[in-house]
Amino acid sequence: MAEFYLQHRLSEDLDFFSEKEFDPIFISSTFRKIQDKADIKKVNFEQSFNRNLFFLELGDETIKTEFTYFPFGRIESKNKFGNLYIDSLMDIAVNKIFTIYQKPRSRDFIDLYCILEKEKSLNIDDLIKKAQVKFDTYIDPIQLSSQFVKAEMLKDYPNMIKKINKKEWQRFFMREAKRLAESKIE
Repeated sequence: MAEFYLQHRLSEDLDFFSEKEFDPIFISSTFRKIQDKADIKKVNFEQSFNRNLFFLELGDETIKTEFTYFPFGRIESKNKFGNLYIDSLMDIAVNKIFTIYQKPRSRDFIDLYCILEKEKSLNIDDLIKKAQVKFDTYIDPIQLSSQFVKAEMLKDYPNMIKKINKKEWQRFFMREAKRLAESKIE
């Protein structure tokens, strides 16, 4: 997403999502086959529910490569980039809303803010509605509001390519948090 659409931050890992389950044994054997040519010193594997995480040690750096079973249909058609298919910005924004609702990170707030800045036709309320349909779950506005407040608290900032005013995106989510909370009180 960062590379294809926004070019706003470095993506320090590789994430692959599929509507079909991945075979971690096949992936592991593939990494073993290319280990010498790719100068991979060691491959560590972790599995967490539908997530298959491979940590590729390349000397003094480790690249996280994630293969995730993601059985949720797309809202819009996917885009082809070389041999890869990339979700639309709409789908990515909806996924970001759901991620923030569950367990936010600074990069999720920054990504969503940048998407909303780029695509002025998108807004939080519509994204919430679409997330509820896509993930077949209710998104409580008060709970999402409390997650938005974390935009000011989280300090796990990604390595940025573009300069984005931290106070600006944090204020945006604080305003949205207040608006969501007030909409439920009225």
